[in-house]
Amino acid sequence: MKDFFLNFTKIVETNPRIYWSIIFGIAACLLLFVAEIVHVDQVISALNTKDRQILNTALEPITQKYQWSRILVMVMAIVWANWEYLKAKKKLGLSR
Repeated sequence: MKDFFLNFTKIVETNPRIYWSIIFGIAACLLLFVAEIVHVDQVISALNTKDRQILNTALEPITQKYQWSRILVMVMAIVWANWEYLKAKKKLGLSR
């Protein structure tokens, strides 16, 4: 277990792209969240209604698209981080 953590630390220290992939994923999700808030606010203003059922019907597809976009961004960030991790591991000769 100790060897695993030492190798993991060495791998992460040699390849800063691992950090960047995680930071990119978080920043992209935050950006999508803010875009969703602005988009929903504009739709609510354009509808100009207080009826909850109409609002829910209009906003459901929008929120679903943003939710799936955030999920896709996080999956891509995880795949990118894993790719960079495996590249660094291979470069250091730590592969089994």
